Amino acid sequence: MTAASKKNNLPAFLLSILMFCGALLPGNAAAQFVQDGQLIPIAPVVDTQGYAAGQLSRIGLQNKLNSAFNQAYAGQLLLGVNSGSFISYGGFPLSLDNNPWPFCFDRDEFDMLEEYIGRNVVIEFKTPRRSSMLSCSAIAEMTAIYPVDENDLPDETAVEGSISTFEFEVAHGVEYGRITNAVRNKSISRTYYMTVQVGGSGNKFSHFVMNDRDLYEFAVKNLKAATLVKVHYSERLSGRGPRNRLYVMAIEIAGTNGGN
Repeated sequence: MTAASKKNNLPAFLLSILMFCGALLPGNAAAQFVQDGQLIPIAPVVDTQGYAAGQLSRIGLQNKLNSAFNQAYAGQLLLGVNSGSFISYGGFPLSLDNNPWPFCFDRDEFDMLEEYIGRNVVIEFKTPRRSSMLSCSAIAEMTAIYPVDENDLPDETAVEGSISTFEFEVAHGVEYGRITNAVRNKSISRTYYMTVQVGGSGNKFSHFVMNDRDLYEFAVKNLKAATLVKVHYSERLSGRGPRNRLYVMAIEIAGTNGGN
């Protein structure tokens, strides 16, 4: 190989190194991780708005030693009821339904948030967070917080919706639990995501996709009231990765057991 050819191949070599390193960064569009011997693509942080419900377990200053620049205040929410820690491998978008669920907030909100410690709350959030919060380790920025209100039930008891996908159905069924996360992708129309704590308590969570706005709005109402629901789903063979997707066909109220 000549010196000229080596020089021409150097940028390609450096690019391959950068792409490899980028695969280790969760915020990179080409990022991925390994689970059960399979490469799982990680979705980049996109323009989203959503809700998370659970027990507010922690708030605090993350980087006190860096007090001269861009202090980061963050909190944690234990999703649902009586749940434990886990890292989500099936949620959409990734990192928006881990448990404890992390979020960023302003320093001026600390005293207000302290009043909610130990209570079941709903947190409204958005991504990406503001530039003033870049040093915060969480990707979601809190925009509002309020208590779960199990008396504020939806007027409807059930809502059916449509599915917009050409993916082949491999199974269908019904899952019972409590909705803990509802996320709207503002960059893509009619793309919504939902996480359900299976059985209403514990550490098993299922992740769903929705194509219907009415379903999403009904899911949000049930999340805010901590109602127990039945989720009717269609499992579709995904061409975008090794995991099939669960598309929501209908949601119906099965009971209440929220508590503050």
